[in-house]
Amino acid sequence: MRSTFTLITFLLVTSLGWTQTILFQDTFEDDKNKWTFNGDGFDSKIDDGKLILENKHATNSKWRYISITQNTEAIDFDIEATITLDKTPNDYATYGLVWGMYSDNSDYRVVQLSANKQIQIYHYYSKEFHYGKKWTASKNVEGKGRKNKIKVEKRANTFKVYVNGVLEHQTGDNSYYGTLFGFIVDAGVTVEVEDLKITEKPFSIKVVEEFNPNLKMVKLPETVSSPTIEEANPVISADGTILYFDRKENPLNVESPKDDIWYSVKDKNGKWSEAKNIGRPLNNRDNNFVISSSPDNNTLLLGNKYASDGVSPNGGGVSIAKKGQSGWEIPKDVVIDDFINTNGYVGYFLSNDNKNLLMTVERPEGLGLKDIYVSFVKEDGTFSKPKSLGNVVNTFEDEANPYLASDGKTLYFASKGHPGYGQFDLFVTKRLDDSWTNWTIPENLGNVINSPLYELSIFLSAKGDKAYIGKQRDIWEVDNTVKQDPVVLVKGKVYDAKTKEILSAKIEYNNLKTNKMIGTAISDPKTGSYSIVLPYGFNYSFMADKENYYAITQNVDLSNLKEYKEMEVDLYLTPIEKGAIIRLNNIFFDSGKYDLLSESFAELDILFGLLKDNKNIKIEIAGHTDAVGSDDANMELSKNRANSVQKYLVGKGISSDRIVAKGYGETKFIAPNTTEDGKQLNRRVEFVILEK
Repeated sequence: MRSTFTLITFLLVTSLGWTQTILFQDTFEDDKNKWTFNGDGFDSKIDDGKLILENKHATNSKWRYISITQNTEAIDFDIEATITLDKTPNDYATYGLVWGMYSDNSDYRVVQLSANKQIQIYHYYSKEFHYGKKWTASKNVEGKGRKNKIKVEKRANTFKVYVNGVLEHQTGDNSYYGTLFGFIVDAGVTVEVEDLKITEKPFSIKVVEEFNPNLKMVKLPETVSSPTIEEANPVISADGTILYFDRKENPLNVESPKDDIWYSVKDKNGKWSEAKNIGRPLNNRDNNFVISSSPDNNTLLLGNKYASDGVSPNGGGVSIAKKGQSGWEIPKDVVIDDFINTNGYVGYFLSNDNKNLLMTVERPEGLGLKDIYVSFVKEDGTFSKPKSLGNVVNTFEDEANPYLASDGKTLYFASKGHPGYGQFDLFVTKRLDDSWTNWTIPENLGNVINSPLYELSIFLSAKGDKAYIGKQRDIWEVDNTVKQDPVVLVKGKVYDAKTKEILSAKIEYNNLKTNKMIGTAISDPKTGSYSIVLPYGFNYSFMADKENYYAITQNVDLSNLKEYKEMEVDLYLTPIEKGAIIRLNNIFFDSGKYDLLSESFAELDILFGLLKDNKNIKIEIAGHTDAVGSDDANMELSKNRANSVQKYLVGKGISSDRIVAKGYGETKFIAPNTTEDGKQLNRRVEFVILEK
């Protein structure tokens, strides 16, 4: 359809400044902008408030355009023009609006219409036509002799095309814009143009308030970012000591040239060790990469599915790998209800609590291309039907690679649909409630991290002070300025309380106020090490869980947490056997009172579960006090507190003849009463297994 162009250069340098809204406007009442031209079969003239463009050439399309002085990459603007097709040699001959063109004609955009009411939109660059919309019939396009008002809205990297007030096309796949604007007509076509206007709009990139233009991206050392091999997709552990990434086309890969998972460990001096291939079974014959790492460092979310032989791939999807006694086990498939993705790409992230699986997929109910969804873990370990995060986060364009920070609220992601500097930019938003659809307006991370190219993923440690980004074939580190809610990284080991041997166990943590389990983790089978991340604002209990053992729970109150902290707490499991004495750490009363506070229910429900599942167990509930107050008063208080625990368990359905309640007052101290810590240890409720 298109023929060789005869290009006629016509430049108008406007004197309009940045403070003015209208960059250019011509109602064609006169020829002040010198549109008149005649030559090579092309006639351009002003006639009674119209610009007449008549192409008499036998084969070639013709242009007519103007130039504005503003940097069109650094501003936003609207272009509007009304065009009427007056003459055409056939129904397929075309005309249209040309915009954002470079002076050497190497890069330009066109909105094309035809007499038979069709529309085409394309971007020409790199000597190729890239079609946003190929020829399509449109009920919004008028035919010969009728006016068509074309409007283009450019907002940073995105633009939208309207014809006669109706949206015809939108895309976020643009970065660069030239300063030439005008019209194109096919051979034999005559059009009339009315009121060409280019209006500057406020620049639409909403950058994070904490943006620091002086930040520097630092490439990680060659132990990680090798000079000749591409590294991508960095994933940092919660404690900031292990960096996973994938290496491409490396001779040392298990199945070169496919991507393999590599990792580096940061030593005590803050230096990254020489990267190592993680080996089988996580690296197999497919492209292998880590998506996210749980805070315990014992669980990885991985791309694709794995066959049971630990060598063969098993198709697209997502898998979970856990550490066993001898290392990483063969990854297991993640099952998601009603999973649909009609896009060729997908992204995932598993939250720190292992309960929320974020993903970017294209579904029929979506807003456009890939949107961000969340699925919630079910009791059987599978995940629920994906739920959209809504139209504050999601756009008509692609969203990609969600990353939920350790606070469980701050979401980073890549997007083409939010105004940015390039193809994909990185953005941040914050979840406002538990609906997962109420978010703050996403903000761009700024042009230190983002560029006109592709920024696709970002990862942070629990502390949130450093961000890791894969770009330009390497792994980069940059200071993170975006404020997250503070968290505590709790780490330690799991022990048998009787033998002091290391145990591998499931870790659970609860909100004591709501008696709701917040998340889970596992301890390392070899070392017993675990770690969990607890966001601020709640009072938590946490414990290890293993068959034939009873957990000695711990608690931490983060109601007033102001900044990131790390704490070390070892967890103990007591064998369930006759004579075992187990302290109930998370039993709470007001001072001098014996009515149970609601924060006690999570602890007591664990004991209820033990009694429910083990019908032969009988226990004694023992109340103890410190030495403050009289002996008689303390004895009475301890009895009443033990009775309150017994009453709660009986009320849940446990037979009263299986529970003995006793108060011991001040008679069984386990620590001196000379310090507050000693007194706290003496103020306790325990249970003793009398029969099993």
